[in-house]
Amino acid sequence: MRVVELSGGVGGARLARGLAALDDVELTVVVNVGDDAENHGFHISPDVDTVIYTLAGVEGPQGWGRAWDTFNFNTELARFGVDNTFRLGDLDLALKVFRTVEMAKGTPLSKVTSAAADGFGVSAAVLPATDDRLRTEVRLDDGWIGFQEYFVARGHRDVVHEVRFIGADRAVPAPGVVEAIATADLVVIGPSNPPLSVWPILAVPGLRPAVDEHPAVVAVSPLIGGKTVKGPADRVMSSLGLGTGNHAVVDSYRGLIDRLVIDNTDSADAASLRDVEVVVTDTLITDPKQATRLARELVEG
Repeated sequence: MRVVELSGGVGGARLARGLAALDDVELTVVVNVGDDAENHGFHISPDVDTVIYTLAGVEGPQGWGRAWDTFNFNTELARFGVDNTFRLGDLDLALKVFRTVEMAKGTPLSKVTSAAADGFGVSAAVLPATDDRLRTEVRLDDGWIGFQEYFVARGHRDVVHEVRFIGADRAVPAPGVVEAIATADLVVIGPSNPPLSVWPILAVPGLRPAVDEHPAVVAVSPLIGGKTVKGPADRVMSSLGLGTGNHAVVDSYRGLIDRLVIDNTDSADAASLRDVEVVVTDTLITDPKQATRLARELVEG
């Protein structure tokens, strides 16, 4: 069975781990690059790296970064008065250096990502949504800022009034992305932040129509008990006028999804959700076995 997952960072990566564990699934993960940034001269692709690390079983305890990492490089930057708010682990830094050097040679992000996945022994295809520069920005009370400043430097505490995706109008899908969606038996939207992690993927011209035209699209809600386990998805959807709870998730993907999977703790939402089939199950997938169980439920319908 050919499955394509649209993924942001931690939540999407954990679901990808479950899908990749199924012997009868050929998995392609299309990953958000709106979070990408340049830091200390390195090209940072946080969601791509989180997906690769999680599929390889070497992700950090928070779900991002590398397991057993140290931060000597990051700490040493303070000696020179360099802002080291954005923490780069010493093991994690190796992938950043590899990516930066290769892209400086003209190697597209998709080829660098494929090589990185191969280096970690990842068998699933991991594709950035686009090889082109795409950056998510959010409008706060004091104006527009980049995603990483909002999410890392400010700790995603601010109210988000609007989002935009700089460069999306000029971007094209990375090689193989549209083809993977078109030939998939199932398209899964992972339990990632809809406006900040999935909308940037759909903003790449050609990707929203490809998903819209697919006959079997299922989304896994990022909410448990009406709130996110981590991250600001619930608050962002509310401040963008999408409402609350899983009604906001449905509105985030209005017209795109056929089925929404919600957690048992949100079962009361099921009766009032319209226009989609609703499946109620356990969606907490911090453990690999939980992720594999949920993945099996998804592919079996």
